[in-house]
Amino acid sequence: MDRLTILDRLHALPFLRRLPPSRIDRLVSESELRVLEPGERLVEEGEGGDCVFLVLDGEAVIRKRLSGDEEAPIARRGPGDWIGEMALLDAGPRSASVVARDRLTVLEVPARTFIDAVTAEPEAALDLLRMVTARLRESDRATIAALSAKAEALADENRRLAHDVQRLAEALDERSGFEAFVGESEAARRVRHLARRAARSPLPVLLLGETGCGKEILARAIHATSERARGQFVSINCALVSEALLESELFGHARGAFTGAMGAKPGLVEVADGGTLFLDEIGDMPPALQGALLRFLEHGESRRLGETRVRRSDVRIVAATHRDLDAAVAAGEFRRDLLYRLDVIRIEIPPLRERREDVPLLLAELNARIAAQLGRPPLVLADDALEALLAHPFPGNVRELENELRRLYALVDPGERVVGRERLSHRILEADAVGRGGYAEALRAFKVRTIERALRESGGRPAEAARRLGVHRSNLARMMRELGLRRDGAGPPAP
Repeated sequence: MDRLTILDRLHALPFLRRLPPSRIDRLVSESELRVLEPGERLVEEGEGGDCVFLVLDGEAVIRKRLSGDEEAPIARRGPGDWIGEMALLDAGPRSASVVARDRLTVLEVPARTFIDAVTAEPEAALDLLRMVTARLRESDRATIAALSAKAEALADENRRLAHDVQRLAEALDERSGFEAFVGESEAARRVRHLARRAARSPLPVLLLGETGCGKEILARAIHATSERARGQFVSINCALVSEALLESELFGHARGAFTGAMGAKPGLVEVADGGTLFLDEIGDMPPALQGALLRFLEHGESRRLGETRVRRSDVRIVAATHRDLDAAVAAGEFRRDLLYRLDVIRIEIPPLRERREDVPLLLAELNARIAAQLGRPPLVLADDALEALLAHPFPGNVRELENELRRLYALVDPGERVVGRERLSHRILEADAVGRGGYAEALRAFKVRTIERALRESGGRPAEAARRLGVHRSNLARMMRELGLRRDGAGPPAP
């Protein structure tokens, strides 16, 4: 850009119009022409500055830092405009950044030169004072507007986070609260009522019930809603750990206490200090350890293996078992005094077959949970499949029901939604057959399944299938005709 063009641009500025050409010419002589590409920064917020900039071509965006690295645009400056009113007041840190929006040409004028040139004419100085004042008000308004928008955005984010916290809290209640023990039967409501009362007490709790009926769910709910909720919930299955290892797990060990003890290890009674220790399958605890557990329950004291130091822990015990502990005491397999210590608040959890009315609710809850975990739409159970599930006694209780649903999700194609009775496992179908057609129908189903498997494994060769089944080939042929099976194990018999 030539000097004449620059002079013409400066003459167009309101507060420079009153200056004589000679003064404007001198102002240009003491200034520097700068050209910036889009995105380049002319001014960095926070840095010192003693220059003002007269925009000759292009457009600049003035940006204010609101928090951290986040900036908000508060103004734009184009040809014939100027930038840097704060430099006229002092040489302190710049209050905003200036970024080229497109190719930007500016004249960089030292603040002292600019002030000397303008203040030489009183009316020009007055015009500049008015403009600086207006610019400062404009900057304040834009900053306040940006901060208000930021505050509103933060408020929206806080509302979203509060909603997420509430949703997560509800999800936590579903997993760890008493409502995780699903059911509206009288039996389910009674169990939840007793568990809530147990949570308000520091006394030991004994949960009795078959495998898979929800004992650990209740134990976690009791902990989560008790005064010990801030402490840890620590669990161990006494039936899955050997006697030597179980003692170490419960009470810890010193370094070198036994082969492989490379370092000291705290016991679970220490880890659970201030919280809850869940002893699952307590009925299977070895007799030798029952005395050590009794001492801990009576005095809150324990010793690590290989140590003489006595340690104290404040732990709430929740124990569970599927065994009849009264019978175990009578048989000399469980200490009577330990049972008295554990059996302070007893909660007996009924098997699923005794609360069949809860099965539809459990199905709905488990179906939705599994579908969410897998990221798939929930399966739809056809009427015949639902009837078969409702008729099943579920000896494995809720765990068996959940596993049956997970099996269905594993077997059906992702696009398949409706599941019929034929997709259920054989144990469900056999129980359903007994309920529908009695023993004879169940026996026929068993024969069909057995012969089908033998034919499949023998590649459809009846002689090999008969050998696998341990029957004569003629007997197998007769059974196949009676059952309506072909050599491939399906359909009408071969001629």
